[in-house]
Amino acid sequence: MSNKQLSFGTLIVLLFVLASATIVEKIYGTDTAAESIYGAWWFVALWGILTISASIYIVSRKAYLKINAILLHVSFALILTGALVTFIFAERGQLHLRQGETYESFLSESNLQEHPLPFDIRLVLFDIEYHPGTSEPADFISFLMIDGEMCNVSLNDIHKHKGYRLYQMSYDSDEMGSILMVTYDPWGVTITYIGYLLLAISMLWILLHKIGWKGVLWTFLSVAAVWVYISQLNPMTPILRTPMLAAHVSVIMISYLLFLFMMGAGTVALTLPKQRERLYRWNSTLLYPALFLLAAGIFIGAVWANISWGRYWGWDAKETWALITFLVYALPVHKGSLPIFRDRVKFHIYCIGALLTVLMTFLGVSFLLGGIHSYL
Repeated sequence: MSNKQLSFGTLIVLLFVLASATIVEKIYGTDTAAESIYGAWWFVALWGILTISASIYIVSRKAYLKINAILLHVSFALILTGALVTFIFAERGQLHLRQGETYESFLSESNLQEHPLPFDIRLVLFDIEYHPGTSEPADFISFLMIDGEMCNVSLNDIHKHKGYRLYQMSYDSDEMGSILMVTYDPWGVTITYIGYLLLAISMLWILLHKIGWKGVLWTFLSVAAVWVYISQLNPMTPILRTPMLAAHVSVIMISYLLFLFMMGAGTVALTLPKQRERLYRWNSTLLYPALFLLAAGIFIGAVWANISWGRYWGWDAKETWALITFLVYALPVHKGSLPIFRDRVKFHIYCIGALLTVLMTFLGVSFLLGGIHSYL
């Protein structure tokens, strides 16, 4: 088996595994999916095989001579490396505080044992802010004393101390206690965020090469228009009260609209053969902003999740299907390696069929699978 066959074959296997995992989670529960698939050694090994085989294939094709392309693939490798470091070395758990009491450990999520903290922490006061004129919470705030210094933790506003991150998660019914998420992952998060930065740089570089300044400008103006509209919304759900909501949703919505346009263009191309070549060029060009905006939406969502929930990826069904959609549309980008996408008819058919993953991500997950994104 060649490196090319191993790379793309592993990618196809991963697509089926990811889709199956969301069904397993729906039927058997989150814990079963996490233990038997997402946390299994063979799942980690699949990602490792994909990373190594793709790297070898890139070198064999001398693709490293295209700096923007190699930077893009290096960013993906760094993101996966960061995820592996987090998977192996990160510490995560919960800290249940009662007002006036001092604590020096938290309950580990991995072994349900007390894990010592390199500092002491005391809940001075817990407070709930409500939407004006309603009984709906707008924010939960824990006022803390850590090593003798005052600080506070609220939704979408974490506190960092000695490499540990504290997140507001819940509270006691008598409002005299607070539940915090505690994470310690200095290297995994750093590596992953470097990967995100390189991803942003490489995507912008490739977009400028593929669609030019004017195309990039129109893309950003479209995103900005949606961003302005969404930013005017005032969601009642506390976790959604953040500027990252507008950024996350706007880039993904424009991405989905471009994928929808590609499906429409593909349908026209199949019915009007004389327009097939022109629409092939259109769709080949639109593929890049559509795919890269989706990627941007995914990693903005990952950063938001890390700020709000203490992890940048949790294999929620919506996250998983967004990744599936990204990987499905990433395949036709590799026309040089996959000649099937140089065939005009097959490419247009693929653009039509691939929209099913968008529909599943946008609508199917909420109605069929559920998850923490169901409120969207």
